[in-house]
Amino acid sequence: MSMPTFGPLAGLRVVFSGIEIAGPFAGQMFAEWGAEVIWIENVSYGDTIRIQPNYPQLSRRNLHALSLNIFKDEGREAFLKLMETTDIFIEASKGPAFARRGISDEVLWEINPKLIIVHLSGFGQYGTPEYTNLAAYNTIAQAFSGYLIQNGDKDQPMPAFPYTADYFSGLTATTSALAALYKMQQTGVGESIDVAMYEVMLRMGQYFMMDYFNGGEVCPRMTKGKDPYYAGCGLYKCQDGYIVMELVGVNQMQGMFEDMGIAHLLGTPEIPVGTQLIHRVECPFGELVEAKLDEYLATKPYEEALARFAELNIASAKVLTIPELESNPQYIARESLTTWNTIDGRTYKGPNVMPKFKNNPGQIWRGMPTHGMDTAAILASIGYSDADIETLVAKGLAKAD
Repeated sequence: MSMPTFGPLAGLRVVFSGIEIAGPFAGQMFAEWGAEVIWIENVSYGDTIRIQPNYPQLSRRNLHALSLNIFKDEGREAFLKLMETTDIFIEASKGPAFARRGISDEVLWEINPKLIIVHLSGFGQYGTPEYTNLAAYNTIAQAFSGYLIQNGDKDQPMPAFPYTADYFSGLTATTSALAALYKMQQTGVGESIDVAMYEVMLRMGQYFMMDYFNGGEVCPRMTKGKDPYYAGCGLYKCQDGYIVMELVGVNQMQGMFEDMGIAHLLGTPEIPVGTQLIHRVECPFGELVEAKLDEYLATKPYEEALARFAELNIASAKVLTIPELESNPQYIARESLTTWNTIDGRTYKGPNVMPKFKNNPGQIWRGMPTHGMDTAAILASIGYSDADIETLVAKGLAKAD
């Protein structure tokens, strides 16, 4: 396929079948790191993400668009020929949907024994029928995993937004595929990876779960954005905006307690010498420290507060609004935001490629392709003649834009 050579994954062919966010986010990462990524869409209708006004121009950039019915005989034959030349195949569906429709791991490995296969679903490829075949989106995975119940305020759980489970699951698909690819290069044997979104979020929410599994203690949710356990950690309101801070460290506590007029509490039995972090529940002065911090910060502009925290080496930051990102000097210095051209010549702005590879940087070379834009070129690359392609299109098994 025609594309520039760049990035650490140049020469790798990745194919994905999936809609919306989770599976395609994995494809996006591969495409921005230099892999040739082919996006399979339904013939009758495009990915539902296409109805969004702006996000698709970010999430589908650098891709090659193939519109093919891979579950009908002749379309399936073309798909299997494509798999002969593919390094990584990612599919996002309800449980073992591909296997049920005749495209099992074993079928794919007969075609390409080295193929890395990633199955991405809400509840995994096996388990109880009650769950395995269910549809799942971001909130479903968060709710089922124990992640959602830990988020929000003490009076109400809330899902982490926007679409946290989708992005974490996409990154898990990406990293696990690369791990499997490394092993395949040693053994010559492919791999099948079962990514269940709820298990991804189970791991994302693991920190305080361990206290329950090994002692029965359930961590409370935050109160107004503040850490439920540790004083001086979380979200605070200044005169002109919100900041976050982490009051951790002996010297940091000494300086902050002096500023708040409560230095006499240090060195007491409740806050002995050498204390680095105050447990607001176990320490009788925990809530007093929180109240003093609220009082101290409410009278200060955020710039003054952050400047003082910098002097004390207290980790802190302003809570940036979206409009503030463009003018932030760190964003500008690192080119964290960038622009690119769409297929029809418009200019779009959004997040740049991440992370930053020093020797083999990623890049943006193309906007989101139209539905079926690359079908003919992809099929030609695996040996189909113009007549063959026209026949597939005429039968409604492919769409060539």
